[in-house]
This record gives sequence, C-alpha cells and structure tokens, in this order.
Amino acid sequence: MISGQVAASEDGTFLAEEPVTGSYKVDPDCRGWASIKPKGLPEMRFHLVVVDGGKEMLAVETDADTVVSGTLVKGN
Repeated sequence: MISGQVAASEDGTFLAEEPVTGSYKVDPDCRGWASIKPKGLPEMRFHLVVVDGGKEMLAVETDADTVVSGTLVKGN
C-alpha cells in the first residue's frame, strides 16, 4: 500500500503537494511497478527499481503521452 504526498515542479514552477494512495509490487530482482492516485487527478502508473538498500524507488511513468520520472522515498 502506498500513501503519502506527491510534490512536483513543472517548467520550474512548484506544484502544490497532493495526497496520494496506491499500490506497488517488487519482484526479487528489485524491479517492479507502482500505481498511484493523486486526489482529484487520474491514476498514474510507473515502472520502478528499488535502490539504496530498499530506502528508495526510482520510477518512470508508463502512461501514454507523459514524460514523468521521480523518486519514491520510504517514510518513517
């Protein structure tokens, strides 16, 4: 289960943090997928790889007509 906040910038402009929920799966080779749903926005799907001893996931969005990459950080 994923829950938390998503923060982004577009063309140098910071966009407000939005709450998100979602799910993810990681295979034994540390690669996997995630799906998140920001409040009031469409679902976003990502391919990911786990790094830094499991503390972070590097992700690339796989939805059509998008170019989004990011880092998901494990919360406390």
